[in-house]
Amino acid sequence: MSHYGGRTAQLSSVRLGGRRSRPRRGQALQLGILGFLLGLGAMGGAWWYSSGPRQTLSLYWLTTVDNSISYVEQQRSVRASDSQEAIRLALEELIAGPRDPHLTSAIPPQTKVLDVRVEGNDIFLNFSPEFTQGGGSTAMMGRVMQVLYTATSQNPGARVWISVEGRALEVLGGEGLILDQPLTRASFVPSFQLPAEPEAEPTTPKDSVSLMQSPKHRPAIRAS
Repeated sequence: MSHYGGRTAQLSSVRLGGRRSRPRRGQALQLGILGFLLGLGAMGGAWWYSSGPRQTLSLYWLTTVDNSISYVEQQRSVRASDSQEAIRLALEELIAGPRDPHLTSAIPPQTKVLDVRVEGNDIFLNFSPEFTQGGGSTAMMGRVMQVLYTATSQNPGARVWISVEGRALEVLGGEGLILDQPLTRASFVPSFQLPAEPEAEPTTPKDSVSLMQSPKHRPAIRAS
């Protein structure tokens, strides 16, 4: 009896061992499916990076020429599905600052873009409170110009509404730059003609935002 009982116990152990191996096979299958999905995601990301839709717009920086502030326009091609996403990417690059050490941005680097909405001919921009900090009247004027001209580079006739944490910005800075919204390019008039268009430079595939043209210089923009 003990002999058969021993065999029975041994067979039971084998059966139980077989049952315990099933979850391992299931776990391996799950890991395989997860790896497959991750691979598809990576392939989709690579496709988007190389073949996804692009938007072209301009960024506006500040520079000093002959002891006066001028504006520099740089055209960009960004990976974006629509103008809202393109404007957000452009504004975030303005906040991050220029690559060229001769250029600068009047927008505080701690600023965050909270929201961008494009509704017809109106562009609504919502920033964090850092947008209003630091700088005198000249810096504030340049800050507004950078945002206005960059946001309307695809549609120069558009109207721009600037808010801070959802509230319309009426006065900017301690010196009280009054903003009569909506803002348009008609409020900021260049004082001289732009130079001839330079030849386009080759794109840089490693960058999601690539330099497409040499910069174009504008003089200081003054409120009309």
